[in-house]
Amino acid sequence: MLRNTLIFICAVLLTPLASMTSASAQITVKKTLSITGTVESVSAAGLVVKDDSGKAHTVRVQPVDQENVALADGRLLRFPAEIQVIGNYTIDDLKAGQTIQFQGQVNRVGRTAGEIQNISLVSGAEASSGIRVIEEASGTGAFFTCEIVCQFTRVSNGRLLVQVPANNGFTRKQVLSFQLADDATVSFQSNDIRRAAAGSKVVRLEAARLNTGDLVAKAVEIEIGGETTARASVDDKLLARYRHLSDEPQPPRLVRSSHFAFMTDVSDRQARIILDKLETMAGLLTKYFGRAPTGVVEGFVVRDLSGWPNGLLKEPAGIAKIESGAGICFNSSLGSQRRAVLYSCDDHGVVQHECTHGFCYLAFGSTGPTWLSEGVAEMGQYWKADQLAVNVSPTVMSYLQRAEPKKKLLEIAVPGRVDAGTWQDYAWRWALCHLLANNPNYADRFKPLAIALMEKREGVSFAAVYGPVAQQIAFEYDLFLNTLDNGYRADLCAWQWNERFAALQGSRRMQKKIAAAYGWQASGVTLEKAVSYDIASVGTWKIAQDGSEYDADGDSDGRGKLVGVIFDDFQLSDPIPIGKLKRLEAVSDGQLYLRCQDDWNKLADNEGELTVHVRRTPES
Repeated sequence: MLRNTLIFICAVLLTPLASMTSASAQITVKKTLSITGTVESVSAAGLVVKDDSGKAHTVRVQPVDQENVALADGRLLRFPAEIQVIGNYTIDDLKAGQTIQFQGQVNRVGRTAGEIQNISLVSGAEASSGIRVIEEASGTGAFFTCEIVCQFTRVSNGRLLVQVPANNGFTRKQVLSFQLADDATVSFQSNDIRRAAAGSKVVRLEAARLNTGDLVAKAVEIEIGGETTARASVDDKLLARYRHLSDEPQPPRLVRSSHFAFMTDVSDRQARIILDKLETMAGLLTKYFGRAPTGVVEGFVVRDLSGWPNGLLKEPAGIAKIESGAGICFNSSLGSQRRAVLYSCDDHGVVQHECTHGFCYLAFGSTGPTWLSEGVAEMGQYWKADQLAVNVSPTVMSYLQRAEPKKKLLEIAVPGRVDAGTWQDYAWRWALCHLLANNPNYADRFKPLAIALMEKREGVSFAAVYGPVAQQIAFEYDLFLNTLDNGYRADLCAWQWNERFAALQGSRRMQKKIAAAYGWQASGVTLEKAVSYDIASVGTWKIAQDGSEYDADGDSDGRGKLVGVIFDDFQLSDPIPIGKLKRLEAVSDGQLYLRCQDDWNKLADNEGELTVHVRRTPES
């Protein structure tokens, strides 16, 4: 457990709101709020804070690795934040493999002297692993005062055991042992808001209320207990794994892994991180499609073209892509031998996108029609192990949320190879492929369709496979685009087409379980226009990570409230507030669907269910 508390401090420097990336109506600050309370949930975009009265506030915070903060309407606003996460731990809180930093006395053969009092946990891109001499010493066996960045192994008999890189430049010994002081402490500091977690105490929150309705953080101070420290991100874990490698750019040289081999001028650390991400992606693609590539994706990952020898990069089109901050994968075959050659800038997402093209070509002989090829490549860029939630760049998300008119299915799933188009075209193709691959109503058909198209089987097309469910998929695609945001789970929002519905006659009642962690759910009741119905709900559910329970009336803002909608001929009525007890006169014929009112991208952390009873209102 944490001995003390973790303090999260976020200070925002208010910049001119004219720095918006959109030329739409000017954004202004209406007022500034000061709030104390607890953290209800945390995401990459910000946090939900419940104040002392129980009211929840969604606070947007610009991530440290992004240039903008996304507003509720999809617009992007440049609102940079200074973020600092600080904490104090006990030695017992340390876990094997974590990166730590401290000062200690070491000699050249790896013996140590003195006690270790202060240890810091290292996260993000801070400090490379190794040993740096602070105070020189002379004489055989003399002890140098050093700053040591290393991996924690364990504590044994009051001694701290750590592992340093083999090429640390100071000692050949890789495992060092230091005597710990009785009152040794571990401190933590990060600039990643996601290291705070639900249940944390908000000591101070100052935020700007914009005329858009958004609340954007200016300053936040949060105290975190032992159960409320969030896990490190995938990127943090990769940085920890390869922290011992230099992050200095290198001359072009060959780097390789099982499925990839590149000439690159990026640093040794970045090269290994890129290859690690690519191998993870290749493993996911192999597991999903059930087929591995027949060869290795080759090519070039370029940080700075000016440092490359003339003639090494031979494809003018590839060089042009690199110059524009993009990439391309050249696919070719000779008999049964296939080859995929990458030309890419050093952006990790671009590399992953183009390597997905290479993977598919080497595994299937083609990448399929353009809509599938680019849609799957975008999925490959964002795919992470055991992560079903949408997690695309803020720019792509903002575009999809705000684009008008939204493209229809057949405008995207055009047969054959067409011009790849812009990143906006990629966004539409990603949206379609993500829905098909993750919505259980269509996922079982998407994989065989994709494989058949990449193998160029005759007579196979999007229209032939999904034609029988054209209306259903068009309806769900529109619903997907209208409710899409990062964190959205297509599997939790699939429409329940196969549920049975019936009209209620006489004193007959219908009873149904409605889950908090799902979108619209079939009630089983077909409503008749102008007929009155009584709806009663029993039970409680949770709508956030902090564990607060609500009945069907939800909280003071209506979050967690039971709501309904009428489905008729692939059209939805406006949402109908229901709550614990409702007498409802149906505005139209149709099927009644119900759900827990919550942001569509925050369903995954909900828990519990209500039992809902529906009857025709008895005649008086």
